[in-house]
Amino acid sequence: MLCTHCNNKEATFHCKTVSNGKTTEMHLCSECAHELGFAEKYSDIFGDGMNVNSIINQFFALSGKKPAVDNMLKCPECGIDFKRFNSTGLLGCDKCYDVFAEAVETMMQRTQGAIVHNGKISGPDSEEIKKQNEISKLKSELQKAILEEKYEDAAKLRDSIKALEKGERADG
Repeated sequence: MLCTHCNNKEATFHCKTVSNGKTTEMHLCSECAHELGFAEKYSDIFGDGMNVNSIINQFFALSGKKPAVDNMLKCPECGIDFKRFNSTGLLGCDKCYDVFAEAVETMMQRTQGAIVHNGKISGPDSEEIKKQNEISKLKSELQKAILEEKYEDAAKLRDSIKALEKGERADG
């Protein structure tokens, strides 16, 4: 997504405000965020406000651990290597998510407490996305119940999944 201020660079700072029931969204590159004073406004939360890598490194330093990733990893698509990803906190392409999956999951676990986003979903497809997320969660629970040989629980989960897929409520 391009910066909504300069329309030239990739947006790295996203701000959503609600005032008197009206929602306003801004997507800014780091330069425009600095220029408009957002970086300074949020520097107490994010250090310099734009350096994601400093946040990542703080978490790794606090735990005394480094991500368990081979430092020789390199994305075959865009050429980003682990050293560059680790120093910038940025991935080069969608293939990087597969190549650096372990490091990304470690970073998300430490920064967000989970590797699955559980935040607010908005937009025209929000209900469908919520439904699909619930179905995925129930399918995972179903697999676990089967492995643990809890067949009554598995049957209830199966029925909930079928009901959701048909557009009915999961709780029957």
